[in-house]
Amino acid sequence: MKKFLKITAATLILLLLFFAGIFKYRQYSANQTLIPSNTTALIKINVDEIYKSVAFNMLGNWGHYLKPEGKKSAPDKLDKFDTGLKIPASVYFYTLAGKPKTTFFSRLEIKDSIAFSNFVKHRLHLSKSKIQGIDFSRSTRGNFIIFYNKTTAAIALSLQSEDVEQALIDVLNQKDFVKLDKSNFNEFKKATSHIAFSDKTNSGNLNFDNGEINFNNTLLSQTIVPKTKASHRNFNPESTVTMWLNANFKKMENKIFKLKNSSLNPDSVLKYFDGYMDFEWVNSTQQTDSIITYEYNDDFEKVEKVSLQKSNVPQFSIQINANADGLKNYLYKQNIINLDSGWVNKTTFPLYKVFVNGTKDNLNFSTQKNKMTDNNTVFSEAFFYLNVNFLKLNKQINIPIITNYLKPFNRLEIKGKSLGNNTIKVDGKLELNNKDINSLYQILKGI
Repeated sequence: MKKFLKITAATLILLLLFFAGIFKYRQYSANQTLIPSNTTALIKINVDEIYKSVAFNMLGNWGHYLKPEGKKSAPDKLDKFDTGLKIPASVYFYTLAGKPKTTFFSRLEIKDSIAFSNFVKHRLHLSKSKIQGIDFSRSTRGNFIIFYNKTTAAIALSLQSEDVEQALIDVLNQKDFVKLDKSNFNEFKKATSHIAFSDKTNSGNLNFDNGEINFNNTLLSQTIVPKTKASHRNFNPESTVTMWLNANFKKMENKIFKLKNSSLNPDSVLKYFDGYMDFEWVNSTQQTDSIITYEYNDDFEKVEKVSLQKSNVPQFSIQINANADGLKNYLYKQNIINLDSGWVNKTTFPLYKVFVNGTKDNLNFSTQKNKMTDNNTVFSEAFFYLNVNFLKLNKQINIPIITNYLKPFNRLEIKGKSLGNNTIKVDGKLELNNKDINSLYQILKGI
């Protein structure tokens, strides 16, 4: 028996050393990667660290991971993600000088060109064409484009359609590329977070831990000026959503935000803003609204009939510290509020009736008429805070198309703190319902 145990232990140790060697070699190979010399921002997805995190979690939770998948069998699940790509230890996405900051590029090797073509056609549903003799596929909106040959794929992801064809061809052919450790992002070699991001003024990390996703972001801000001594209003401990911002803003870019029949100039609003605003969603409240229907009278004439209908709506309030009279007059001139009725115009916010209240020093928007707020303040290290209770939120909005995606989540908490010298640090945590199982696995299982 002792001999068997010794052999078993030796085998396990050898296996661990073998896999450790593989991971070490894969990471070394990933650090030899090339990136464009004109890279302005870089995202590193540490695939092997994610694998290890899930694997260690699996060792202690075999019962959960071996549960039947329901209607979809395991092969079906795997086939769904059979991309035909060779997945390295780390995948890199980058933005390029001269291209929008919201457009990210990447380059990946293909291990099975037939599987990759099938994935692009049948899973991504992208149309296929040729440019300069190179195969390429794009989404209907044109914000997702792939250039590829038998061995390599170059990818561009953007918020909107952009002219990136030549840039993608250069990425595919590795034109003007440099080694990662010879670039401005050589510190990424040591990054062990599941996802790491950096540019000149911004750096952050994200990790898929057991039962939660943790993330942080440190950035330089020339626009937000946090209050030296932050404080916030005293909120209801049973709130569904709580948010506060205790900061001023410098002059913004000359942008006009268009609504349906009105527009907002941020600088015009900031002229009256006094460094504090908050949002609170407590529960639900009842509103009475007029419903117009039409009937025919005895003379077959169409007659309008007005009836009253009561319905439950979210009980939320937004409070803004400001020169209330000045801000109200500006919003009235922009056709956003009606001073006579004391409501936000339906053309601006058609979902619910929102009442406008307040004093000379603050303005309050609420779905509850004559909403009374607790103006006692509490000091805080955070100038920004957001807390969302998803369990309560799902019950109160009761919209399946939204709540189905939010089912795995329990609570979101984000804190923003000032580090001085225009530097801000944001820490966040997204808690999932199962505290023991890896958060990424829980999310992918729900797809």
